[in-house]
Amino acid sequence: MYSIIKLTKLISRKNLYKLIQQEIDLIKTQKKKIKVLNIGSRGDIEIFIKKNKNLKLMSMDISKKRKPDIVYDISKNDVKKRIKFNPDVVTIFEVLEHVKNPDKAVQNIYKILKKNDVCLCSVPFNFHIHDEPNDFYRFTNYGLKYLFRNFQHVEIKRRNGWFESIFVNFVRLYFEKNYFSKLLGLGFTILYFFFYPLIIIIQKIFISNKLTTGYFVKAIK
Repeated sequence: MYSIIKLTKLISRKNLYKLIQQEIDLIKTQKKKIKVLNIGSRGDIEIFIKKNKNLKLMSMDISKKRKPDIVYDISKNDVKKRIKFNPDVVTIFEVLEHVKNPDKAVQNIYKILKKNDVCLCSVPFNFHIHDEPNDFYRFTNYGLKYLFRNFQHVEIKRRNGWFESIFVNFVRLYFEKNYFSKLLGLGFTILYFFFYPLIIIIQKIFISNKLTTGYFVKAIK
């Protein structure tokens, strides 16, 4: 089961780590040391970010169980008072869909940052319900533009193709309680390894920009 979870993350987050690293490398050319506030603690992406040198990372999470540096809700009005340092970058990966008031959360991130500082964000789009019952939203690129409307510059990128986004949801059927759904999910997992090159070719021939498992956002204050 764990290997299938890893596979679905690999498919759904394709290109995400590359996009994150590109932006961190760009910021490194402007600043010798980077202070990062990561919203959402102890995830795979946080571990990935921490591998960078000359980077100080502090985490914020609503849950004590995840052992963040700051236990608090990013959508609360007084969140800025809880942060005892001035981050150059705020990262919020795979979190906004779990926040009851995402608009307020992004407004608070805007307040936390200084002028020309950066927020890096990722959210799922065509992806199954997860971490129930705390999975509230899915965002289109237009919805993300609205959420980050106060920032002076916003870039939004799809993190994979339309066929992959459909395929990963078939693989996730493995986690359903129904036996036949599990079997179908397992079948698609096997097919993925055999037909991955074909999936990529199909996406390049039959182009669509309207479907992806998720988006990556770079927003400059």
